[in-house]
Amino acid sequence: MAETTVYLKMDAKVKTAKESVCISDLGKIYCQDTHITNKIKPLTVHVFQLKDKNRCVISALKVTELIYGCCPACSVDIVGETETVVDRVKPTHTPMWRVWLKVALVSLVCFFGTMYTIMAYHNEINIDMLFVDIHELILGEDKDGFTMLEAAYSVGLSLGIIVFYNHIGRRRLTPDPSPVEVEMRSYEDSVNTALVEMANREEKTIDVS
Repeated sequence: MAETTVYLKMDAKVKTAKESVCISDLGKIYCQDTHITNKIKPLTVHVFQLKDKNRCVISALKVTELIYGCCPACSVDIVGETETVVDRVKPTHTPMWRVWLKVALVSLVCFFGTMYTIMAYHNEINIDMLFVDIHELILGEDKDGFTMLEAAYSVGLSLGIIVFYNHIGRRRLTPDPSPVEVEMRSYEDSVNTALVEMANREEKTIDVS
């Protein structure tokens, strides 16, 4: 009889509001035998206690041990992450006025922060004299007041910011992720890696003691 293979794809990080964490909460499970899949999914991997932190790291080895305990004749193939960070979150309802207030505060900080950065950069390179030099170099006459050079620079700066961040309001210019999304993803991966390493160090310290 051919050995039944269980494919387990664990996510890097999951959030749950439940006290008990099951294998099905960690990612996706696939097996040709649906009876085995239904037996494996509800297996409890971790139970949050009152004294515990609202975060734990579950290893694929622990999940494999549970699967073999339930179905000894199965073969487990890990196709995803080897550790999953599980965060327990409390199901709370945030009023919409708080959400809009946070959005407004973040928007103001980003707006004034960006404005100050651009102004400081312009002041550092003395952009007024730069425009004067370019105007005199191209047209051969003294610059008098506001010219098309400043207007073109302002429009180009705005378009450059829009193209760089790949967004106009809620609309995305291209299907590619924006630089901010890429950096946030890299930050999340670094945080998950650090959490897994910290959990492994704590386990080693407990084993030694």
